[in-house]
Amino acid sequence: MSRGERQVPVTRRLLAARPVRTAAGALGIGLALMMMLLLNGLWTGVQQRVTVYDDHLAADLVVVPAGTESLFADPGVLPAATVTAVEATDGVTGAWPIRTMYSILELPHGKAAVAAVASEPGGPGGPWALTAGRAPATADEVALDALFADQHGLAVGDDMPMFGHPMRVVGLTDGTAMFMTPMVFTTSAAMTGMLGAGDTTGAVLVTTDTPGRVADRLRDQGLTVRTPAQLREASLTLATKIYGSPVKLMVSVAFATGTLIVALVAYTRVSEQQRDLGVLKALGAAPGRVRRIAVAETAALTAAGAVAAVILLLLTRELLSWWRPAFPVVMTSATLTRTATAAAGMALLAAWLPAHRLSRLDAASAFRSR
Repeated sequence: MSRGERQVPVTRRLLAARPVRTAAGALGIGLALMMMLLLNGLWTGVQQRVTVYDDHLAADLVVVPAGTESLFADPGVLPAATVTAVEATDGVTGAWPIRTMYSILELPHGKAAVAAVASEPGGPGGPWALTAGRAPATADEVALDALFADQHGLAVGDDMPMFGHPMRVVGLTDGTAMFMTPMVFTTSAAMTGMLGAGDTTGAVLVTTDTPGRVADRLRDQGLTVRTPAQLREASLTLATKIYGSPVKLMVSVAFATGTLIVALVAYTRVSEQQRDLGVLKALGAAPGRVRRIAVAETAALTAAGAVAAVILLLLTRELLSWWRPAFPVVMTSATLTRTATAAAGMALLAAWLPAHRLSRLDAASAFRSR
């Protein structure tokens, strides 16, 4: 490369020569990348919401009814005496009863689906993050997810019907909504009384310093034991069976469509500049130089599109969090890396192909092309 070539910013001039087309190309790439990131982020957010309770159990083991894989999807019943038996097991440092179930509440503004959780005051399994008030302590108290409370006009101190019983809202919680299903927390005594299920419980949370040994001892007593990790995996598996396939299909379609759009924009851009690149070759630019100019231009256009994608994604995520808070968009490094790699690969390949073809053409043909 000569000194004169280094001083001429060819790539910058080609981008600036058609500012409207350059902006449109960057915006098109940005929209494609934004859709890829948005749908990937939605699926990641759904997965995190599905397991939010399993992730905050604050227990080492969970004793569940036989056959139970998920605390909410297939809850069962254990004798209340199970809590005492578990607590008396060697190596157990604590045992607390809980109940979990999906339910439909009859609220003044209509029906609402919730995930009801009943736990012992001060024990694990209850609300883990409060934005106002306190956790329930008596049989007529509940704590609600803050977004759910806001949607239904409820605040600390208000009354709310639950299973036909008046309950007083004493706390608002944060980050306690499963996918499209907010959590409502109350006490074990309250839930047992409302269900009329005396002398039973739903499951038992266990804390221990030796979970492996304690799990074996509990199984020797004929009890079914799960770890929080196993419950989490079961929740993810169930969620994938229910709505994971259509969501992942949309993610795959968006990913394929987005990469093709990026490739199309890059290919069209370079093809439109056949005359300009041909002129450069006629002026003495080597074939490698022509290819490098095309690739550099495409890389710059893709980078501008990536910036536009980030801005569009942030705006869309804010809009969704206000309009549909049940649909979180969560970005991970894996998602960003996968999207960037696919977009860059397709864009560079799309730029290289026409540039390679142009570098093999007779330079004089550039003056004959229209």
